[in-house]
Amino acid sequence: MNNIDIDIDELKSWIGNEEVAYDEVSTNLETRFRATLDQDPGMPQRGEIASSGLHWALAPAVVKLSLLGKDSHPKKGEFLPPVPLPRRMWAGCQTKFFKPLRIGDQIKKISSVFDINLKNGKSGLLCFVTAKYEFYVNEELVIEEFHDLVYRNFSKEDKDKKNINTLPVSNSVYKEKIHTHPTMLFRYSAITFNGHRIHYDYPYSTKEEGYQDLVFHGPLQATLMLQAAERYKKKRVSYFSHRGVAPVFANQDLFIDVENKSDGNVNCFTSTENAGMTMKAEAVF
Repeated sequence: MNNIDIDIDELKSWIGNEEVAYDEVSTNLETRFRATLDQDPGMPQRGEIASSGLHWALAPAVVKLSLLGKDSHPKKGEFLPPVPLPRRMWAGCQTKFFKPLRIGDQIKKISSVFDINLKNGKSGLLCFVTAKYEFYVNEELVIEEFHDLVYRNFSKEDKDKKNINTLPVSNSVYKEKIHTHPTMLFRYSAITFNGHRIHYDYPYSTKEEGYQDLVFHGPLQATLMLQAAERYKKKRVSYFSHRGVAPVFANQDLFIDVENKSDGNVNCFTSTENAGMTMKAEAVF
């Protein structure tokens, strides 16, 4: 699959494709979300503010088993365009929080394909798909997000890659360390209804896609950064932008650093000893 012809005009015909889904910010989801993050599940009450990052677990694509692709994502060509590149990864997103979600909220989620572009990267041709997600409660927009997916081919470099991403000059004012236990990955896949096999199927992740271990979820890594920033500032984020730099794997220590900005907001980054920086973010309050 080294020489793949991609009809970008055909793919761009998916721009504007839209779907609507509904969900509830339930007490069960909140307690399972907290437990997944190694937090006390407690007894959340109706009307209580939900955990930051919980929206990434709401109204996922619900597709029957026979309509999943080899990687156990929904087959391409339904909501998302049929990009003829086998590897699909969360690249990052930009999220505006207008109001916090609360336990008991009934959610309407409108998803639409916003943009599609091709680029040449170090590993070959890349296809970037931007999806827009809008979360409504009682017809009021509470969260708006632009989510970036990247599609690319498999390459021998994936297995041989030894590069370490340079960490920024650290002026860290707050640090956390999380061990990427495989059970955390399994639980997050379960509560987000994410069937992507790289997160729980070790033989598939290592032999089929060439990773060294199970792959840590992009939105889970972003959630940990988002919550760390809020713990440091002791208030809720109004805007959060993050971008993946390198994959994180199971059975590693993941380090989170928060740095102050001159405008009162913060930058965050995650890292591992093997990869260096893995994700970077900005949190606006």
